Amino acid sequence: MRHHFFHYLHFTRKERNGTLALLLICILVFAAPDILRRLRPKGATDFSRFRQEIRAFRDSISSRTAASEPQLFYFNPNTASLEDFMRLGLSQKISAMICKYRDKGGQFRRPEDFKKIWGLPAEDFERLLPYIRMETLEREMPEKRWSSRQAEVFSFDPNTATENDLQRLGLPQWTVQSILRYRSKGGKFRRVQDFQKIFNLSEEDFARLEPYINIGATAAAAQPGAPAASKWPAKKPVDINLADVEAWNTLPGIGEKRAQQLVNYREKLGGFLSIDQVGQMYNLPDSVFQAIRPLLLLENRDIRKINLNTVSVTDLDAHPYFSRKQAELIVNFRTQHGPYHSVEDIDKIIPFTDKVWLAKVKVYLRVD
Repeated sequence: MRHHFFHYLHFTRKERNGTLALLLICILVFAAPDILRRLRPKGATDFSRFRQEIRAFRDSISSRTAASEPQLFYFNPNTASLEDFMRLGLSQKISAMICKYRDKGGQFRRPEDFKKIWGLPAEDFERLLPYIRMETLEREMPEKRWSSRQAEVFSFDPNTATENDLQRLGLPQWTVQSILRYRSKGGKFRRVQDFQKIFNLSEEDFARLEPYINIGATAAAAQPGAPAASKWPAKKPVDINLADVEAWNTLPGIGEKRAQQLVNYREKLGGFLSIDQVGQMYNLPDSVFQAIRPLLLLENRDIRKINLNTVSVTDLDAHPYFSRKQAELIVNFRTQHGPYHSVEDIDKIIPFTDKVWLAKVKVYLRVD
């Protein structure tokens, strides 16, 4: 059996030579590409164009980084362009929001009004505040200057006032036309508040004219300069620290919603220390504040103060004078250095460099 097995594995001389030749050919076929690649002369690859593209890309990044660095310069938020706001270091979203606010008739009358832009970081406001330069409203808005120069105030009935009467009251032409169209279609003003429903009547104009609206009276018979006798005496002065929603609601230009906002603002603040603080409330037009200012009293000066050693970040952030970051800095400083010994200790917090802000908030702080 063993003899038969080896008999099958036996090759003749020709078969052995053919097998070796075939094996040699297979080796040459598989090894030929590598051999030819080694025999081919090596050429140098030109990377100069690639290096130029890399250099140009790095230069563009450097130029964009340099251009994006904030620049500080004096600016008027009522006239600065979108590009100006972005050069000052504000994001494109915030810059566009400011321009949109102005396009809808919004105006910055005081530097503090710039802080009311929704989403504007407190750090950016504090950084830009020294560079805000406000010009007079007359210089900014010649149309309003013309209207205020020509405007008269007198008792009038919006149901019977003529086009000339409405123009004499200082209303813009488009508002006058809206009132006339409303009446021509059968519309009627039954209450003083109905006059506010004219869609393009500004809050400032309504607050200015509200004391002179006399439903049922004849505008022609009214004497210029005399407010409606039935309305103005009803306005009684209010104590800003004691007034409830109903008391605020009796003031000209203050509806129920705005009255509730004033009460909520006072509660978050802890109480008013000056009448000017009422005008700092968000969404309260300066014209409305100036209209109600003679009717505001400050006899009760009791305010609620915040204990620096127990207040949390959330409670401090709820106060109108503190941002979230400022609240975190105050609480973190207490955690790292121990309890505050006096209100003046917050001067030691390095980022707090605004002396005006510090003087404003210290009166609402205490240490127990």
